[in-house]
Amino acid sequence: MMAKERATTNNIKEYVDDFFKDLVLFDDYVNNHDYKSLLKSGIDVFLDFESDYTAKDIYRTFLMIYQITNEDKSEGEKNINVVSEPNILLNLVEVMEKYEKNTGDLIERQRDHFIHSVNVFILGLAIYSQNENYREIFRNHILSSKYEKHYRIDGEFSDEEFLYRWGIASLFHDIGYPFEIIGKQLNKIIGDSVKSISNSYDVAVSIDFKDFNEFNSIVKMDPYDFADSYRDNYKRSKILDLYRPTDIMAHKIAYDFQLDEQKFKLLTSHLNNFVNYMQENRFIDHGFYSSILVLNSYGKLMQKHDKDYDFFFYPIVDSATAILLHNYYNKTLQKSPFNLKLLSPETNPIAFLLILCDELQEWNRQPFGLIDKRKFHVNDLILDIDNDKMDVEYILNFGSMGLGFSKDKKEFIYDVLDVESIFRKGLSVITDVKEDVEHAVMRDMDILDIQVPSVLLRNVEKLAIEIHEQYVDLVTEEYEYKLARGEVDNKLQNKYDSLCSFKELSPELKMSNIRQALSIPKKLNMIGCEIATKSDPRTAITEDDFEENEVLNLAIFEHQEWCEEKRGTGWTKGDEKDEEKRISPYLVSWDELDEYTKQVDKDAVLKIPYLLDCVGLKIVRTKIRLLTFKMHEFYENKRIVSQSSGENEFRELPGYVQYSNYKQADFIVQILKERGYELVSLDDKRPSISSFSRKDIEHFAEREHYAWYMLKFNLGWRYGENNQKCKTNSNLVPWEKLDEKVKENNRNTFIHLPMLCADPNVGLKIVRSE
Repeated sequence: MMAKERATTNNIKEYVDDFFKDLVLFDDYVNNHDYKSLLKSGIDVFLDFESDYTAKDIYRTFLMIYQITNEDKSEGEKNINVVSEPNILLNLVEVMEKYEKNTGDLIERQRDHFIHSVNVFILGLAIYSQNENYREIFRNHILSSKYEKHYRIDGEFSDEEFLYRWGIASLFHDIGYPFEIIGKQLNKIIGDSVKSISNSYDVAVSIDFKDFNEFNSIVKMDPYDFADSYRDNYKRSKILDLYRPTDIMAHKIAYDFQLDEQKFKLLTSHLNNFVNYMQENRFIDHGFYSSILVLNSYGKLMQKHDKDYDFFFYPIVDSATAILLHNYYNKTLQKSPFNLKLLSPETNPIAFLLILCDELQEWNRQPFGLIDKRKFHVNDLILDIDNDKMDVEYILNFGSMGLGFSKDKKEFIYDVLDVESIFRKGLSVITDVKEDVEHAVMRDMDILDIQVPSVLLRNVEKLAIEIHEQYVDLVTEEYEYKLARGEVDNKLQNKYDSLCSFKELSPELKMSNIRQALSIPKKLNMIGCEIATKSDPRTAITEDDFEENEVLNLAIFEHQEWCEEKRGTGWTKGDEKDEEKRISPYLVSWDELDEYTKQVDKDAVLKIPYLLDCVGLKIVRTKIRLLTFKMHEFYENKRIVSQSSGENEFRELPGYVQYSNYKQADFIVQILKERGYELVSLDDKRPSISSFSRKDIEHFAEREHYAWYMLKFNLGWRYGENNQKCKTNSNLVPWEKLDEKVKENNRNTFIHLPMLCADPNVGLKIVRSE
């Protein structure tokens, strides 16, 4: 995928530099990290080479910095042993990205929201850094609230409170856009169908819920204490269900806007019935769904990890309500019966800024819809912000945005926001067209499928630093060896002279090391391994334990990721390497690489165990992979006395049989979730499931057979007499036609699954999902 390099010089990078210049992150201050630098580096690279790839780095870094875990880092990290924790917020980001890109040609009007949200985030940082009026309003808003746990450094208010709240609001404000995509798809498909019969048809489709209350509810993990403190502070909230996102946001809006009792009840009712309202009025407000997803996610995480619930009811609710208001304010609250006036930043500073930035962010928004693809689009901007004014100039390479584009945009903002409360001289919006540019540069539309790493950021940081330090040692060793022999050439001398500490690296090189560090858990997962602390009782995997085909496959994957990184930051293929022009001869497929370069990638894989050892970690087999060995043992009716002997037996199997077993174990995790079960470690506090109902067993067995059937089919197998050489199998038939004896074998897998999981060599159990 090719990146979009900015062609226009503007002040946004300078403004972002100002924001980060004096900012101190609490985690950096207490635990001696450098997370601020990681986030800033990601933003710098994005601003130079705007792409899905570099945008994903910002989502990932922000969400890893502020990931909710069961740790209390305020007292330092000396006794913390958590290595990884699933990042469900990042999963939501990926859902939005994939839905958006895979559905464009089925919708008439749709534009990018994935990169757009990152640009909204950055624009907000720029405004905050340059406008003292807004900073003071935000600070007063926090200090005058009942929330006393805002970010402080040495007892003083920290701008990190803004970074946290604004990051959640801006990066997640469009996370519910897939709901709108589905609605648009249904309308287009049905509309196209009936209008092929007659244009007189007027059919509209909307999203309906079998039980909206089920979606509009936070999982109850702590039914006694979750909202107690909040109810004590706000008597009005006692009549509300504070596990219901719409009730929570209705209370927040009523409090901020000082609504009387009648309008408070009206608002609560309107939000609780907003799905029906949208159906009746034939529209979908994705911000409504985004806000509920945010509250559902954080509500569960706060309870799961036993956090102070004020962290939820103040900063998270503030950000989620801003997400709701970014559409709901002008479409509902400014209309009858609420009739609210201009939104001032004093009332809700995050909502004010989100509406402003969301409306202004027009540059480089990739079109996906059929009609939008045919329209002209803003390619860049020139921005000028200070304490008195904000001037926005949109740049088009060619074409026109249509009559009145700038005027309409400014009028909308002035109809909704009290702009002059922070910009005394107002806001100006103009459009400029660069007629001399022949073609607009559009982003590549290839779909990225970047897996979410679950390893916590501090471990990623340690690995990135260690990767860099090992590179420094390698170059230094080569330099000193050749210097003693008088063999140092200009290339090596320049490489040696450019060596520096990790903190001194350029943003792009720093993010490259982060990419390599993040890639390690992904690579290990591909071969059934994961990172653990050295205290983990599982046997450590060393360099000698890697099989030749595993090393090869991971080396190929490393090269593919490296190519993706380079293309995502503007590099192209050429005969000779030229860093200034961003040209590399290695941007080719694995098969086209020379043997020396291939070996470099293989060596990098083999060094992973040593790299992890240097930062106090180790590689172990995942418990799912250990379950694979145990399941194979069960099928073969063998008694294997230890993990290592079971693994050795398993490795004697043909490669395709191993692969089939791996896939089967992974798929079991998925189909358990379909019936409300999870595979968890034995230390999970939930009671284990010792058996399944017959209905569950039948479902699991049929789904498992179908997965096996599709896997075999995709590997080239066909129905016929059992013949391994010819790749034919008599069981390659639908479940209904399968021999009853084979069906029973499939059922037995799940009948005995709880017992297999509980084996000491596996260390898993099955529980009901939360």
